[in-house]
Amino acid sequence: MAVRENLNLNIIEQLMIEHAALRLHFRFAKETNSNAIYELEEFVRTCHARIEDELVFPKLKESLSKPIPEKVRNDLSRLEADHRLIDKIGDQIKVQTIQGDVEILRKRILLYMNTVESHNYGEESLIFQHWNVSHAEERETKSKAWEIIRLFGLGRYFAITGFSEELVKIMQ
Repeated sequence: MAVRENLNLNIIEQLMIEHAALRLHFRFAKETNSNAIYELEEFVRTCHARIEDELVFPKLKESLSKPIPEKVRNDLSRLEADHRLIDKIGDQIKVQTIQGDVEILRKRILLYMNTVESHNYGEESLIFQHWNVSHAEERETKSKAWEIIRLFGLGRYFAITGFSEELVKIMQ
């Protein structure tokens, strides 16, 4: 079986792989009461959601037929609001960690994981199928996404997503 020279994943496929990695991390965290939530929350906030907010959602809006169908516009608006909610729950996790109320902290962490998983499912089922950009726009979006990933830290990104340097080389 020959290996493809270039996987050429688009940004939506990359985000969906990140969603799968988050589901696995969350399952592990629920089963083991892992403290990995802090690293995952930072990844979601400063890397994954940032790519969606700054690059993917605006391009989706731009690429959809004019006028944007009301349902899709509403779905996008709700998913953008979800990011703010997810950030607020992340902030609450930090506050509860400092305050030391273990029971409230556990509930906030569960709420966080469930909210992120529900949100990611919404993206996958409601809007990602509308991604339709030119090859040049895709290249530009991926390039900007990798700038955000590098700011987050390649090692940290690889550890969370399961991507490797070799995989990234053949993806691009």
